Amino acid sequence: MDIPTVVAMENLLSEYGITPAKYHGGKLNGVDCREVMSHAKILFEEIEALLLSVSHTDRCSDAQIKHVCSIHKDIFVTLDTIRAKIRMKHGNPTADDFAILERSLVNLDYLWAQSGMNYTPKIHGVLSHAAEQMKRLGGIGDLLEDDLEHLHQTSKKISDRTSKIKNKIQQAESHSKMEAKLNNKEIIAVKNKVKLESKREFKKRRVDGVARGLQAKVERDHSRLETLSAVEEKPYARIVSFYENERSKQMES
Repeated sequence: MDIPTVVAMENLLSEYGITPAKYHGGKLNGVDCREVMSHAKILFEEIEALLLSVSHTDRCSDAQIKHVCSIHKDIFVTLDTIRAKIRMKHGNPTADDFAILERSLVNLDYLWAQSGMNYTPKIHGVLSHAAEQMKRLGGIGDLLEDDLEHLHQTSKKISDRTSKIKNKIQQAESHSKMEAKLNNKEIIAVKNKVKLESKREFKKRRVDGVARGLQAKVERDHSRLETLSAVEEKPYARIVSFYENERSKQMES
């Protein structure tokens, strides 16, 4: 894509609070990826409209843009369904949850193949092992890496602060001291006390606000099930890459 199109795409994502993180190599972090999954249906409709409005000599056909956007929209909605089930904690999943997870994994395998993307170790782990582990342990939401990811971010922030110290021994000592302060129970207790005392007291949520939240969840679950049933019909042709298309032309000529 040319630069104006990339910028327009980034601006579109930023409207949903989705921005590449500098500490993550300029890529979307886990939180942003979850936001993409949460808003996948409306987001990909807007992405499709944006790409269709682009005028460029090398632009794909309208049909190809719609095809690619539709497949990736369903991939993200399916991943959102899988994420919701996998994050259920031990003892919470029901037989229906396991059944929806297994159907979603079959759909994801189909969509991934039709998209032409490579099967990475992570996607293999999800497709081949997630359901079995979730069934065997009765839910694996307690075993996810959220805390570990937070530690990575914390360590990165400390490393950024100490990276300009030329003496490696002094750098390591400074890093250790900062890390020790962050993990000091007394310091943590004081920080939590200050936060609690300075926190504003909000009024109780109105009943209609709670109802709206529950209604939004019901609508989102319904949308996921709609996509689940629609993809099971296997409506997509495989996306042909530019290289495959050019090779086919060369062989025909």
